[in-house]
Amino acid sequence: MKRITKPLFVLAATLITLSGCSGNDSSLKMLIGTYTNNNDSQGVYLFDFNEDDATFSLLDTAKAGNPSFIIPSGDRRFAWSVGEYEDGCQGAYSYRLTDRTIDVLNWQSSDGDASGASPCNVIAVNGHLITSNYGGGTLSSFPINEDGTLGPLEMQYVPQKEDSLQTAHLHCAYLSPDGKYLFANDLGLDAVYRFPLDGDGCPLRNGSVAYQFDRELHPGPRHAVFSADGRFAYILHEIGDLLTVFSYDGGNLCHVSTELAYSGEGHGSADIHLSPDGRFLYTSHRLKEDGISIFAVNGEDGTVSNTGYCPTGKHPRNFAITPNGKYLLCACRDDNRIEIYSIDGQDGSLTFTGKSIEIPAPVCIQFYKP
Repeated sequence: MKRITKPLFVLAATLITLSGCSGNDSSLKMLIGTYTNNNDSQGVYLFDFNEDDATFSLLDTAKAGNPSFIIPSGDRRFAWSVGEYEDGCQGAYSYRLTDRTIDVLNWQSSDGDASGASPCNVIAVNGHLITSNYGGGTLSSFPINEDGTLGPLEMQYVPQKEDSLQTAHLHCAYLSPDGKYLFANDLGLDAVYRFPLDGDGCPLRNGSVAYQFDRELHPGPRHAVFSADGRFAYILHEIGDLLTVFSYDGGNLCHVSTELAYSGEGHGSADIHLSPDGRFLYTSHRLKEDGISIFAVNGEDGTVSNTGYCPTGKHPRNFAITPNGKYLLCACRDDNRIEIYSIDGQDGSLTFTGKSIEIPAPVCIQFYKP
């Protein structure tokens, strides 16, 4: 079903004619997930984006409830998102993608024997879609059908707890660089779980604790990224505003260093990404002194050193870097816009371009090549 209502999208600070990006090497597609409660958001937005000059144009929207995190399929024919609720409407959506359209295919509940409340992250692994359920404290797995639709919930992973007073909060799942393991960060129990990927079965079998952070310190591991060469992993902690560096080898995470990610004490650190060339690391921070920290990466030992901080709009929960490393787009949820920053190729610093994409409550940005 197609939508008639189109969202408002403008360029802040300067008036620029928007141009389509199709048919050249600079052309990207951009999926944007949003919160839809108490605002005019249409759900999911599909844009053209030119990574050479940061021009963009809206292509289509898809009606969905709180599709706060979304990913495209590897062949770009489909996409999947969460439906981030905790009132019984929580689950996962599937979408059909074309060069200029996006349509909802189906929806499945993330609830099973255990709660699947507040799914906030998705990943596709070996023909299965995994949602990380923050409120439910679980991972949910759905089979992906050949037509891109999702089958009913097939399995849940429920972390083991020492007592009933503990609360798990699964925040994201991600693949190891060797493709042999699925990792998942538990903000509530301060743990990283590891699942071996054996064959085509459900990825959530045989889970174990890969690394346990200090529970008394309670850093709250949230999101993570591996270096391009697969030797290092970086985990950003929401509660402690900390950044931990690991070396990685054969499924094992070995602690290298932990340091303060920023000094704002917002306890709302959110997203983490490496520049395409691996020379710089960026982390987003909310709730106090909102902005993005910038780190230089030592390619030899994986360690990082803070080189700057860039203030942004309110609540920068998620951000994305263009594949050419020229721009960083920051989803400022509470300012209802995505701010576009240029990246200095020499020192990694960020400069606001004056361009913004105005969208109600943007949360997630995903680039892909058409």
